[in-house]
Amino acid sequence: MKALNVAMIGAGRMGQTHANVLKTLAQVRITDIVDFLPENAQKAADVLGARVSEEDEVLKNPDVDAVFITTPTPAHAESIKKAAKAGKAIFVEKPLAHTLEASAEVVEVVEKTGVPCQVGFMRRFDPAYFEVKKRLEAGELGKVENFRAISRDPYQPSLNYLKTSGGILVDMGIHDFDSARFFCGEVEEVYAIGTAVRDDSLKDHNLFNLAVATIRFKNGAVGTVENALNTSYGYEIVCDILGEKGKYHLQKKQQLNFEFWGDHGVSHDYPQYFDQRFPEAYANEVIAFAQNVSAGKPVGPTPKDALESSRLALAAQHSLESGKIIRVQEFGQ
Repeated sequence: MKALNVAMIGAGRMGQTHANVLKTLAQVRITDIVDFLPENAQKAADVLGARVSEEDEVLKNPDVDAVFITTPTPAHAESIKKAAKAGKAIFVEKPLAHTLEASAEVVEVVEKTGVPCQVGFMRRFDPAYFEVKKRLEAGELGKVENFRAISRDPYQPSLNYLKTSGGILVDMGIHDFDSARFFCGEVEEVYAIGTAVRDDSLKDHNLFNLAVATIRFKNGAVGTVENALNTSYGYEIVCDILGEKGKYHLQKKQQLNFEFWGDHGVSHDYPQYFDQRFPEAYANEVIAFAQNVSAGKPVGPTPKDALESSRLALAAQHSLESGKIIRVQEFGQ
């Protein structure tokens, strides 16, 4: 595999997470750090032994092979399109853009230029999710009948964040909807309901702290996606796939192989947030991107995958807010 020179566009939490994996790879060299806050860029550059640069400077540099885009969502689309036209391989955090129209434009540009572009749906790289996908494709479960996903966050973000997040089924649910497509294929229709019983202030903004979406897949299977905030015991991620020969159950219930058995029963720890639940997934997606780009192999999930997962999440959110059953493939057309 050829050496890979990488520029980080975005030096926030996710940029640093990905950079910490990249710097362990022998074939990768992090050359440039870009961030709209100069102090963040300089701090990351000092740690990584890279230089602070501007985005246009990086994209014009023929020595830069790939870019990691971890900026806020509204900035994704333009950065992706410019990087694609500059011939750079691209890793970008989900989603592609803040609207379906903008996402479709990104897909068109990436497909036209033919550059490798991977979108950060990291659950696909979790060891358990990866194993279940292989077993499903091998036919071990038989015909799939039911899908269930649960994502519960340990705390509720600020009202200001929630008002600009796109809604609970977009901000949280997009990973669950992507998992639904990953395991069971495309969705025909979706219907969602929700509540804000824990925080009446959310109702004034048509926001919810718990929502449940019912989905019907094109292959005839049905399923549910449940998202919730304010889960006191931690970060809960559950995925069940039921078929004619059994069921797959995916859930990480504790960080350590340790339990306390005492007078009050048995207790153990529980994952508290996404970086505790999915550390292997975040590392694996970065490693896969670097190895595949270096070897000239395809990367994924692709922008087209990201577009369709966003379409499903936005359709579910629209159903939640309107009370209507939404035909997914017609949504946004």
